[in-house]
Amino acid sequence: MKKVLIYLMLTISVFANDKNIYNLQSTEEQMFLGEETESHDKKEKWNLEELEEFAVSSNPLYLREKQSIGIARGDIITASLYYNPIFNMQQQFMGARNSSQTGLPETSVIYNQPIDLSGTIAQRGKVAKQEFLASIASFKDFDRLFRLRLRQNFWTYLYVTEQISYQKEFLENYQDLLDLTKLRAEKGDISFLEYDRLELERIQIDREYRNARILRAQVVKNLRILIGNTDITTPLTIKGRLKFLSSKEFGIDLNGYDVENRPDLVALKIRQQKERMNVELKKREAIPPLTLGVEFLNKGNENVTGVYASSPLPLFDRKQGEILKGEETFKRLSFDVDAKRNEILSEISAAAKELQARESQLLEYQKIGLIEKNKEVQEKSRLAYIRGASNLVTFLEAEKNYLNVLRSYYEIIYLYYNALESYRAAIGKMDPQEY
Repeated sequence: MKKVLIYLMLTISVFANDKNIYNLQSTEEQMFLGEETESHDKKEKWNLEELEEFAVSSNPLYLREKQSIGIARGDIITASLYYNPIFNMQQQFMGARNSSQTGLPETSVIYNQPIDLSGTIAQRGKVAKQEFLASIASFKDFDRLFRLRLRQNFWTYLYVTEQISYQKEFLENYQDLLDLTKLRAEKGDISFLEYDRLELERIQIDREYRNARILRAQVVKNLRILIGNTDITTPLTIKGRLKFLSSKEFGIDLNGYDVENRPDLVALKIRQQKERMNVELKKREAIPPLTLGVEFLNKGNENVTGVYASSPLPLFDRKQGEILKGEETFKRLSFDVDAKRNEILSEISAAAKELQARESQLLEYQKIGLIEKNKEVQEKSRLAYIRGASNLVTFLEAEKNYLNVLRSYYEIIYLYYNALESYRAAIGKMDPQEY
């Protein structure tokens, strides 16, 4: 047994001193996958707050969506402007026929000013203001979904990074075990068949490890798009570990929410109110404006000044169709508001149940010290195999169980944070300062 232990120590020492024997990845491969190397500056690491701050100031799609608020502000200005006056000037100096005399030249100057008697312009401004408020609410809803997607990719990055970390450790352990098995096979203690079987298992684990690194590169690509930074020459690495924190530590109360404050429902209610105001606007527009005019007429030595008023007679077109359309649109939006409210309630309920289920499971794991026990069992199993107290099959089963426990644990944490962000998005509070 002492000889076996010495062989193992020599093998580990050789692989610790010679990194060229088994490199998990080259520097070029790290750069291709967007991973950090030793020469990278620590300032290139981003936490979640920094990612969000940069994204909302640099992402072209986010900034484009924000412009809708400015467009709606322009509509308010347009709607609140008064009628323009009409200025008309004409001069008559030609006869109607070739044989007729031209007579004295006649000059006429007319000034018209439409007058809003029904308050149409004021009502039009109110309607435009409602659309402006709806645009703000719609943008907040876009911001809610945008931040949700960004955070989901952030937690995915941390989850895949944890996968890479423990798979790398597991792969290195397998490589050490593989070299030890080879020494034993060469001594004749075990069959070379065991060595070949172990080599095939190591190849499978290596494939999973490299797939995880490729997945992280894809997540980095998504993060670059979301934050508006497509400079692939600069590695994008994330700060943080996938560590469990309870919902209380985040200040989340599963009963402390108000459905009416969610941005998409707010936008619908504002547009519903806008449509009600629009019906009133169409009724006022049915009353035509009164046009007051002043005319000055000069014909030779004769000068005449007069005033007049004119207004269309609403005998046929009284905006009947538009009024009916507005009333029906208001009713339809009323149904939309009720349907959206029910949808939000269901969404919040489902998100809260999932969050509670994930959190209760993690709290139980935390209580029993799952990770610590798993690591302890793995170390004892490894030591027992080195000492010859267990066979290779028992050791491999223990190693696989260790990997499966880690994989399941971090997957549950990842799903927990996804559920946490989904609940925040469901209640419309993505900013922790809102709690």
